[in-house]
Amino acid sequence: MMFKALLVSLCLFFASPLAAAEDSRHTFGKYSFGQDCQSLFSGPSYAVEKARPVWDPKYQMFGLEHDPDVNAKSPFVLHYDRDEKPNFQGVPLGRVYYGCTKSSGRFSLVLMTHDLISVPLLVQKASALYGPPTMTTMIQTIWNLPDLYVQIDQVYMIIYDTRAGKPDGQS
Repeated sequence: MMFKALLVSLCLFFASPLAAAEDSRHTFGKYSFGQDCQSLFSGPSYAVEKARPVWDPKYQMFGLEHDPDVNAKSPFVLHYDRDEKPNFQGVPLGRVYYGCTKSSGRFSLVLMTHDLISVPLLVQKASALYGPPTMTTMIQTIWNLPDLYVQIDQVYMIIYDTRAGKPDGQS
């Protein structure tokens, strides 16, 4: 009986860091993907960004669109905290936009602005978290994982929780 209790305790001890590591892939700072956006991103310091992330099926990557006609087709709304001093794994960022899927109202995407000088360090930090990139070109690095899509280019880093559906909003 004592051996059984010890065995169960050891299993829980060793499993808990793995569960925490898996869960950390689906969070950004204090926010977990899938949470209700209205409760997360409301308050006096939050604002809604006019630009919207749009999936380009031809190039299989996100872009940020400012055109109101294109924005209407985006499945996302971006929120940001005017007072936030963001970073990614210790790398300073310009601003973080939290993307909410329009159809569900759930947090599903993070878009981070950064400077060009930060790209190598962001790629290094992301590689430590997500493993080797799926694709690398001169201007972008992409991790296309079963549960996450991560894109780093010269201006943005985007993390999309693919459990929320296809990035273009199509079923």
